[in-house]
Amino acid sequence: MRGLGIFALAGIIAAAPAAAQEVQASLQQLRFAGTTPSACLLSAPVVDTATNASFAVTGASSAQIAITQLVDSQTAVSLASAIALSLPVTCNASNSVTLRTTNGGLRRVGSAAVSAAPGGFSEFLGYRLGLDWAGQSLDQASTAGQATITAAQPSKGNIVLRVATAAGSGPLVAGRYDDSIVIEVHAAN
Repeated sequence: MRGLGIFALAGIIAAAPAAAQEVQASLQQLRFAGTTPSACLLSAPVVDTATNASFAVTGASSAQIAITQLVDSQTAVSLASAIALSLPVTCNASNSVTLRTTNGGLRRVGSAAVSAAPGGFSEFLGYRLGLDWAGQSLDQASTAGQATITAAQPSKGNIVLRVATAAGSGPLVAGRYDDSIVIEVHAAN
């Protein structure tokens, strides 16, 4: 009997170190999170093509398209011009691009209205506007008013702006003609 008691005690002592090495598992969770606000980033435009027109960046968010020769010097009738610009854009949310002009066309500086001048002359020259973005296109007269392209998902690529004047309009009164084309890119909230 005495031999059995020693054996039992030895079994208990041998089992004790094994129990001490067993570690209770516990779960700890560390959350890591961030938020990305919706935004659209525009880069400087580049000229794709130009005929009788030039382009220059004039500021951080502005540029100028100049028609090299607006009218025929003998008849004062408009000459054709065209330019296409690519504006690199990245929008990380659904977005919209709005296109509008301030005058609805090229208006002679100092003229009060879009009406015809005496002698069959004009102080206004409409033009064509085109816009491509996110697989969609629009093409309209500058006098048509505001237009919008909506993209239902994040989009990355080039907004292509096309501006063209037609030959044969006029004759135009002498002077400087201008308009502002406004392109607004908005990310959805």
